[in-house]
Amino acid sequence: MDEKKKILIVEDEVILSAWLKMQLEDEGYLVCGSFTTGEEAIEFVQSTTPDLIIMDIDLVGKIDGIEAAEKIKEKSNIPITFMTGYEELEIYERAQKTKPIAYLTKPVEIWNLKPIFESIF
Repeated sequence: MDEKKKILIVEDEVILSAWLKMQLEDEGYLVCGSFTTGEEAIEFVQSTTPDLIIMDIDLVGKIDGIEAAEKIKEKSNIPITFMTGYEELEIYERAQKTKPIAYLTKPVEIWNLKPIFESIF
């Protein structure tokens, strides 16, 4: 990897977010931001363009991860991977409308993410 790929983490579970950041950095990626709300993520991508967003669906704040992804996709073409505890079909179908590159159910391990990253980087 010549230039480190920038990944934004949007996850309201701080311990999981910290673990994921550590795992990604161990694999040679740059975590350019980590937020607990969709609103923060939307604001962040207006000034910084990550190469990928890992987005939880159930977030603190007024909007969920799917709504945040919709707003981000309106203005950019940043690939988004959903990582969620939800397995309900209705939520999955709603998320699919944003055209994510993946929809992973927690718990997620780094080896679940690596093939996804390799397919886009």
